[in-house]
Amino acid sequence: METLDEDLAPTLVAVDAQARPWAGTARLRRQVGQSRARVVLEAVRRCGIEGAPVRVSEGDLLVVAEPVFCAFGDVHGIQLWVGPLDAPVPPKRRVAAWDWEADTELAHHGPGLEELVFAREPEQVRVVRTPPDAFGRMVRFDGRLDYFAMVAQVGAGGCWQGEVDMLGDDERVRRFQMITRALPKQRRISALMHAIPEHGPAAPVADPDVTMLRAVSQNSGVGVGIIALTSALIYEWAAEPLPPLDRWAVERPTIDPRDLAALRAACSDLARQPGTSRRLTLRVRFTAGGWVTAQAELVAISTTDSRHGLLRVWSEDPASTG
Repeated sequence: METLDEDLAPTLVAVDAQARPWAGTARLRRQVGQSRARVVLEAVRRCGIEGAPVRVSEGDLLVVAEPVFCAFGDVHGIQLWVGPLDAPVPPKRRVAAWDWEADTELAHHGPGLEELVFAREPEQVRVVRTPPDAFGRMVRFDGRLDYFAMVAQVGAGGCWQGEVDMLGDDERVRRFQMITRALPKQRRISALMHAIPEHGPAAPVADPDVTMLRAVSQNSGVGVGIIALTSALIYEWAAEPLPPLDRWAVERPTIDPRDLAALRAACSDLARQPGTSRRLTLRVRFTAGGWVTAQAELVAISTTDSRHGLLRVWSEDPASTG
């Protein structure tokens, strides 16, 4: 069950490997009966409040609830097992959480997320990541259009879930059920990643839209970011920026507020004008340096299922900082 928004009741989102999109407590009562549903919901309530595993039994019924924590220590999900009191409890399914903050454009990965999704070695794990760190490993994301529409309207709330294929550090592709909610008060996207190897691909299946955008970015000699025109979010670098903008590949820089407003306005304009482009100047600053002036060209590309753009960036003066 997901508990991504503390202001909303928990909902059932999966039974074993099968998705159950946002099934409410009424459906749970219909499926297991009023008395059993009461025991299950009590276990969920206690687990969420206590932030610890809970075992509840009534008669011959046993309910086991395990919390799934995010990077901020909140309970984003609860794994449940319901069965006879004397039955062995099976191994838990593999689930982890993440949060993305709209104002910083940084993702915060919960305990075990990077090991689960990226097959990452412990010494390589980081809690805070930029969008390209994750989306650059995504080889299939059929729901990109709906997801980024939610991101663009984070202040309005909303939710999205679907399947994604992720490429791990071991070059293996794994399939996940991604469950997300937009939290308006926190201006945050909160999410669960549920491993569903039962549905996994036999071989990598590339997203055709992103494959096309990567292809046109090869050997460009400048940094090329794939950008969501609905939100002005650079979610992948098809070609990493060259110095002194190279930190942009691993760090979300501060962008001069006037230049950021101009970029967002250009994205909004070009989203309605596929095939057009716009030249921009972006003053950016990374954590360990001064201001750098980047020249940029924003190009709108209309694809089959979503609206993307390419943001080409380069430095007018490679030595200019401060």
